[in-house]
Amino acid sequence: MAQKDKNKRLTPKQELFCQHYVDIGIASEAYRLAYNCANQKPATIWSNASRLLDDSKVSARVEELMAERAEQFKVDRKRVEEVLMGIIDVDPSDMYYVDEATGKTKLKAPNQMPKRMRKAIKKIKNKRGEVTYEFNGKTEAARLLASMNGWEAPKEVNVNGGVSLDGKRIMDFGLPKDEE
Repeated sequence: MAQKDKNKRLTPKQELFCQHYVDIGIASEAYRLAYNCANQKPATIWSNASRLLDDSKVSARVEELMAERAEQFKVDRKRVEEVLMGIIDVDPSDMYYVDEATGKTKLKAPNQMPKRMRKAIKKIKNKRGEVTYEFNGKTEAARLLASMNGWEAPKEVNVNGGVSLDGKRIMDFGLPKDEE
């Protein structure tokens, strides 16, 4: 049993290779970072990196690390979607209040705005007491959200005819009649 566990373990350099490979996605560069390659030709480095990736223990560890990263990104994706929805749902009336003493409409300070409004702020400028806010665009946020969720992806691609989205033809790119 001890021999079986020993065979499953990676060397420290193999583990380092796996970590770098998951970080950068380039096997030869991950190999250079994990191993001493001062006297090796690029072809040798590439070959060694390829062989290392073919090793079942190494490839299993790479898959394990990638699964861990994917799980981490699920949380980040949820937060990104929340921020994008916050930008889309921003109500400009949350920026202003009516001064009871003068009856005039005044701009709120950032700490007076709801948190979702503050998250949508791209820039705050203060030019000699004149404060202006620049917000992230709602349209761009909606596009990013749609793209992240595959809402803009073509449903059908026909290389001889074009692209259809929800049954509607949106692009033709077939060969000209004389070349068919």
